Amino acid sequence: MENVETDISVIDMEKMIFDVWIYVNPLTGKHAKTTKTGKLAVFVNEEVGRSWETISTALTGMIGYKATWDEMIEIANKQTGGEYELFTVSCN
Repeated sequence: MENVETDISVIDMEKMIFDVWIYVNPLTGKHAKTTKTGKLAVFVNEEVGRSWETISTALTGMIGYKATWDEMIEIANKQTGGEYELFTVSCN
């Protein structure tokens, strides 16, 4: 049998993410966006999202929750023209 090596650099990480952490303003229904680009702010998990709360007054006034990748894409399509920024590391 032949050994086959897979080049993991060609694997799209986003296709491997099933759930993400996003924030919503409970009064307006609008989700958190990045300050500079206006893209939907998406966190790879709750831990990363919570770390950003420590430096963001906007996030502290919002409610964070887990959403599926497809739900997040639907929200991005409605609120930011499909644009999002995925944060994969804590801010600290």
